Amino acid sequence: MIHKNQTQYPNDITSQMNFIFRTRLIWRDLATWLRSYKVSLYGGVGNTDELSQRLFKIPVEYGNILRVFFGDQATVQFINLLTQYISILQSLFIAQINNDVNAINNLTQQIYQNINSTAALLASINPYWTQGEWVTSLNSFTSMQIDEATTFLAKDYTRNIAIFDSILSLTNIIGDYFSGGLTNYFNLKSQQQAT
Repeated sequence: MIHKNQTQYPNDITSQMNFIFRTRLIWRDLATWLRSYKVSLYGGVGNTDELSQRLFKIPVEYGNILRVFFGDQATVQFINLLTQYISILQSLFIAQINNDVNAINNLTQQIYQNINSTAALLASINPYWTQGEWVTSLNSFTSMQIDEATTFLAKDYTRNIAIFDSILSLTNIIGDYFSGGLTNYFNLKSQQQAT
């Protein structure tokens, strides 16, 4: 977890690389806490409310990183979009449990609209990120989250494990893209300041 006093961009190269590496891991954190939430929700294990509260800390953690690079306005927009994303996913999981097909369809449409907005925002703040790449990655992440939730309902734990393994692999790809974009952006800004 990145604390407020850690969000100042570090000066030496080792600190910068550690900071960027940490940004890569946040995508894995999101996947891990979503899984914990689903285990609690579908399996009655642990405290679902506490896990939900932990999930909603992630947008702020992302925001602290983005703020260092892109300032307050983009950060607030991103925090709002990621908070909405988590909220919609939670509602979708509950709609699955209740077998509410209308809600499932509505929430599925909302989540993909949220992804498009998030992808557009990220592409607009960093020339090293494209909207298409973000849409593809986040659509895959979301589709796998929904598939994993479905396996909890069906008690298909063998497939559940395979899906979670795929989610973790995807978080590596997303994390590399996220941190690579930040590295390139930092290098661009450094070059611009030097000239």
